[in-house]
Amino acid sequence: MLRHKRVVGVICGLALSIESMQASGFRLTEQSLNGTALNSAFIAGAYGADSTYYNPANMSLGRDSDKHEIEIDGTLLFIPPFRFSTGDRSVYECASQNICNKSVEGKALTTIQPIPKFFYKSRAYEVASNLKTNFGLSFTTPSGLSMNWDGIGGGFLDDVSIAMMELNPVVSLAWKDFISFGVGFRAIYSFGSFNNTLYVPYNAVGGAFKGTTKVEQTSNAKGFGFGYNLALSIKPFATSSIESLKSLTLSSTYRSKVSIDMSGSLSALAHVSQSGANMGTVNMDAGLMLNADMPHILNVGILQDFGRSRVEFVYERTFWGSARIFDFQYANQRFYNLTGALAALGVDYVAGMMNSADYSAVAYGNGWKDSNAYRLGYTYFGESYKIMGSIAYDETPAPQGKFGIPDANAYMFGLGFRKRFLDDRLDLGLAYSLALKDNRKSFIVSHDGFGQLHLLTIGAKYLW
Repeated sequence: MLRHKRVVGVICGLALSIESMQASGFRLTEQSLNGTALNSAFIAGAYGADSTYYNPANMSLGRDSDKHEIEIDGTLLFIPPFRFSTGDRSVYECASQNICNKSVEGKALTTIQPIPKFFYKSRAYEVASNLKTNFGLSFTTPSGLSMNWDGIGGGFLDDVSIAMMELNPVVSLAWKDFISFGVGFRAIYSFGSFNNTLYVPYNAVGGAFKGTTKVEQTSNAKGFGFGYNLALSIKPFATSSIESLKSLTLSSTYRSKVSIDMSGSLSALAHVSQSGANMGTVNMDAGLMLNADMPHILNVGILQDFGRSRVEFVYERTFWGSARIFDFQYANQRFYNLTGALAALGVDYVAGMMNSADYSAVAYGNGWKDSNAYRLGYTYFGESYKIMGSIAYDETPAPQGKFGIPDANAYMFGLGFRKRFLDDRLDLGLAYSLALKDNRKSFIVSHDGFGQLHLLTIGAKYLW
């Protein structure tokens, strides 16, 4: 029965992971207007209210550190529909060995998802000579999406939704304008509901009985997780007499792993076939327990100003290789409504049959590795406005060509504009980011070229 628990976990876990349309796994890295325009090349150069998320050490450095700020942003996430082909996993060899001589069609329907964000930063408070501190808070959605895929090939993402909301209070401490530290506490609440279908291969009695089980499931789960984040910024030439060197900033941020413990319920219907013949169906209800890790994340950024222009490069490492992608158990399982040949075998025999299934064939997290992202951002500061642009390359942690989370490496482009009003107290802006997904090596082969993910963010900030 322990192995049977794993198939239920795999089904739910794949549904939970669909936010991986961004290449860094199932994270959404663009969490503010600035972050969208710069594709998160906003670490060493982070300032203002949203520095509470990207680099809290910078609350005490640079622009507007002496002001209170509130920023409210809203992002509209858009994934256009596309048609695709994938292997027919109802065939035993395709489901068990990834040898897929037959393909099936699927279609991803349009995804439109609004995502809210909130940021607050206090003004700097002097705590000693040349020593100052700031406080702040961010409310973001590090992961969250709804998807609806159609067709035989799209059954594993038929109707799924997941949301993760993070509250992150932070504090910074800076000595002069030379060095600053930041630390924060992370609280993440996750919830979701899932409806999807998978084909699980089984091989019993030394290969005498083999086939696939089509499992249709409906489930829900919710829970909390907690962690911390650290930040450091250094301006090594802040006191230099060479004006061009004063702006050089080196920064690093670290977000700890967060283990999220979720609980809920699950209902599943399994269609068992053998050598192409239908043996019948069985229903199962159970209480669901799910544990997932948001992985460690390390960012290193370097920034240099050239007059009114600012250039920043960011390297990001996401440690998926050491994270538990998803672990599952369930309690109080109940089998009922056995039909066909399964009815004659009885509940106990059918439950025992589950132990012969090869659940590793549908374990979406197999082979995940640490992933890298490389981000380059440009900002031009006018008298009361700024213009931003960026490019980025974001690796996927998921192995290509194997069944699992449909993800691929991403090429990203961003643009943004902000303008200040009311004697620089009100700041309004708009930003756009496009991620193009190279899915040529994915087990999901699009008929419509590169996969696309569009982000449009509007924001308003007030300073006093």
